[in-house]
Amino acid sequence: MLNFETIAKIFSDFLDDTPTVFESDARLSNLIRSNIEMNQKLWNLEDSARMIELGSEHVAVTKREIDKNNQIRNDLIMEIDVEIANQIGVSSGHQERFYSESPGMIIDRLAILFIKLSVIRDLLLVVKENDLQNEYKEKENIILKQMDRIGNFLDYYFTRLVHKEIFFEIQQPVKIYNDNRIRKYIKILKKKDPLK
Repeated sequence: MLNFETIAKIFSDFLDDTPTVFESDARLSNLIRSNIEMNQKLWNLEDSARMIELGSEHVAVTKREIDKNNQIRNDLIMEIDVEIANQIGVSSGHQERFYSESPGMIIDRLAILFIKLSVIRDLLLVVKENDLQNEYKEKENIILKQMDRIGNFLDYYFTRLVHKEIFFEIQQPVKIYNDNRIRKYIKILKKKDPLK
């Protein structure tokens, strides 16, 4: 069964540009790798969108790319959840056993933390000021603690799912901003209340 150690290896291999050899659960492993790849692409697009010195057209084009890739990211989260549900045989139950955050959502959050950790570690190699070094070492420690805590929770979550003690539902991503047919109506709403 999938666990945090396996997920961490997939993420680390991706960030180190090392091919991951999938011994089992190849489909799920590939989906998890695709998730961190998409999060890395979004990270880079967000950095690019902040480069206002490249002009408003650059920012607008980049924001549209972010929207498109966010949809792919949400679809990947759902695919991860579907694969996990298929492997475990998740079925619904009483409300008190329901977890609203799915495994795919948690794996996605871990992917972002791994990317942040990688960026911080790269920065620590080049930052010269002692106070900035110390600040970013503290940020590194915070992220490591978050990853450890979320990773431990995820392992606990998987165990409880396998034993049918809890369940989650596969969330269908519902996006509005990607629907070109609805833009004219959004503009009408914005004219009524420009602060929305």
